[in-house]
Amino acid sequence: MNSYVQHLGLTAWRKKSALLIAIGLLSIIIFGLQFSRVSDKALLKEDNGGPHMIVAESLIQSNVKFVESNQRPSAAKVETVEPNLGSFTDLEQPSRDDIARRRPSIEALETEQQLGIPYVNLNSNNPYIPPKRIVHLDLKGAPPLVSFLKKFFPLIRNMGATGLLLEYEDMFPYSGILKNISAKNAYTPAQIAEILDLAEKSQLEVIPLIQTFGHMEFALKHIELAKLREVPGSPQALCPSRNSSLDFIREMVEQVVSLHPKIKYLHIGCDEVFQMGECEICRLELQETLFLKHVQNVSRIIHERHPHLRLIIWDDMLRHLSQQSMLDVNLGALVEPMVWVYAEDVYRFVQPPVWDKYAAVFKTAWAASAFKGAFGETLFVPDAKRHLENNLRWLEVMSQQSKIFKRGFSGLVLTGWQRYDHFAVLCELLPAGVPSLGLSLVAATYGYFNSSLKNKFLASLTCPQHNSGRNQPFINLDADPFLWDKLGRCMFPGSPFFRLTYRLHAMESEVDEYLKATKRHKGWMTDYNIRHNYSLPLRVDELVGDLPRIYHGTTSLVRSAVDAMVDVFDNYTISEWIEQKIYPYIIQLEKIQNQSIALKSVNQWPARPLPPLRDLQRLGVPLPTN
Repeated sequence: MNSYVQHLGLTAWRKKSALLIAIGLLSIIIFGLQFSRVSDKALLKEDNGGPHMIVAESLIQSNVKFVESNQRPSAAKVETVEPNLGSFTDLEQPSRDDIARRRPSIEALETEQQLGIPYVNLNSNNPYIPPKRIVHLDLKGAPPLVSFLKKFFPLIRNMGATGLLLEYEDMFPYSGILKNISAKNAYTPAQIAEILDLAEKSQLEVIPLIQTFGHMEFALKHIELAKLREVPGSPQALCPSRNSSLDFIREMVEQVVSLHPKIKYLHIGCDEVFQMGECEICRLELQETLFLKHVQNVSRIIHERHPHLRLIIWDDMLRHLSQQSMLDVNLGALVEPMVWVYAEDVYRFVQPPVWDKYAAVFKTAWAASAFKGAFGETLFVPDAKRHLENNLRWLEVMSQQSKIFKRGFSGLVLTGWQRYDHFAVLCELLPAGVPSLGLSLVAATYGYFNSSLKNKFLASLTCPQHNSGRNQPFINLDADPFLWDKLGRCMFPGSPFFRLTYRLHAMESEVDEYLKATKRHKGWMTDYNIRHNYSLPLRVDELVGDLPRIYHGTTSLVRSAVDAMVDVFDNYTISEWIEQKIYPYIIQLEKIQNQSIALKSVNQWPARPLPPLRDLQRLGVPLPTN
């Protein structure tokens, strides 16, 4: 036995090199198999949703950094998707919940690029949220029915609104010596009380707005108040140098405040005083002095009766006043400025030195953005993308400038104009602007807007959410800035009218193209043909071939408009909107029809040249003598 063992030992000693090589190869194979198992667990998600190893977590981290660097997401987006690895050390594995949160966040970030949301450098860790978020209702444009406001108030409250800025103008039920300045379709005192009750039930603070200097057309257009005009031929501005002007303002304020007994704020306007210092009295003083003295006087007569009221004015007339002149009259103790800019670049209109000046004079300020009524006097639906960027820019500015005011910003007002002034035609009506309002209001409420707010936004507007697939964003502001495509099936208050604006847009495009082709691009129904009653009937028939179809589509739009507006507005507003937006097209189409009949009634024509137009002679065109 011993000799056998010795024999094996001797053999092993002789083969020691081969054995060492074999043992080394076996070790490498075993180590490789073990490493493969670890890698599979690290890089592949298990069917039961098990956790990933730190290798996978590092991969997720690098992917997020790559997307961030290539897509320039807003700060709010970064906050949503940035991995928080502060709790992970060495080889500690993240939990299932951590991985579940991060994996969808990468998908959400990839989707943000498709939403068309403008990039704004917001604070990712602490987004600025205005303390008060006020929705402005321009009632002079088209006063909504109280039944509509009953649905509208809970809607905006659900999206984050805290109050209303009600600009009545001639829709307030003035009485006594002011009775004539109210419109014939103004709200009644009972309706005002009902509106305030509805606002209170929706926890919306009400701030009335009364014009007291510029934009006084609604009152000064009347003959009995013409003596208060700064310029006799224009009702735009009030003369601040007449005692009767202050008496008039005192009476207006008393009547408005009496029907709003619970208010804490009153907005006294004072914007866009285009005509100032022009009457024989006012031209003796500097415009700066005139403006500040008038604000002082208006504040005094209001605080004499209502010392608790905090007064707000628009800021545009203050931007070029000196800091010292405002300090000299202690303007900061009298009013709070509402700084308004509706364009995307806020600092272009209110530059940092102006903010510093305001902070030296006032303890607080308000900001005013827009959700409609700011980009064209005759538009009928707002560009939601532009308004969203305006509001996001304001959040950026407010977050930066709030620090310089002792009491920060009081709030943000989202304005929604329905006329540019009293004499202008209607622009975007309230129901057409609800989607734009929702987009900007939700952004103001959360301090940002991205896909994480999808459900809040769509649910508030009662939108179907099942249509948005993995590769289909719920909005696309680049391709669909008016939101017709993505929100066309939503059922918010006024949604039938919002959908009608798309039909109006399509009708306008079709009719404009037809008129251009018929009157300008083709050579048989131009104004020259019409004046001389000279054309080829065959060609005229060709040109009016599509006219019946286009005409029928236009007239049917009138009936649809009535149906869409009857639950929102009174008949005065409905008829005015149709007359401004649809009726002109009907008239033009009917004119072409009548002209075609006249052209086709001719069956013999004179030899050329045709008689020259006599009216050309006054323009210096020589006419033949024969």
